Amino acid sequence: MHLHRLFFIFLLFYTLSHAQLIDDRVLEQAEKKYNSFAKNRFIDINTTLLQELKNAKAIKKLNVVNTWVNQIRYASDKKVYHTSDYWATLYQFIGKGRGDCEDYTITKYYILKNLGIDIHRMKFAYVIYKNRKGKKISHMVLVYFKVPKPKKRADILILDNNNRRILPASKRPDIIKVIKMINGDTGAKSKKWKKLELNMQRKLL
Repeated sequence: MHLHRLFFIFLLFYTLSHAQLIDDRVLEQAEKKYNSFAKNRFIDINTTLLQELKNAKAIKKLNVVNTWVNQIRYASDKKVYHTSDYWATLYQFIGKGRGDCEDYTITKYYILKNLGIDIHRMKFAYVIYKNRKGKKISHMVLVYFKVPKPKKRADILILDNNNRRILPASKRPDIIKVIKMINGDTGAKSKKWKKLELNMQRKLL
């Protein structure tokens, strides 16, 4: 009985972890709630990213996903969700076709995770970013560790909606400070992360 329960738990975990990121229900609901353009964005993720990149090298996955997600239009949480801070799901961000820095980060993370990128090497990073006018802004980016425990800034790649190129931290002088890194799936889970995780499992549009 004990072994049967363990097998059931393993099967459930395996099913959840290998669940299809974008299924027919998502496509149907995206078109119904938003429009056919939203549906087509999800179809493009399935074909251009998830299918075409599944056997590609990690660096190509990072570059193509970063470029694709950065095409989505920027908009603040105030404009989109009428609140100062909201972590949207990939489904909400792609469905609405707009969002802020956290939404770009979240979407890149889940697509890359689905493509088999090691989640231990991906972190959500709160940073201070200096724009072209010299203004310091709180910002979030996705970082990828080229090696498991990087000791050099050159081994930390930055995936950022403010810069279309993936560059090592050593070549991003505009990111003047890292405030905090969030481990997500592999570390302690904050209330925000738990809520995001639940909404992602529900495929909240």
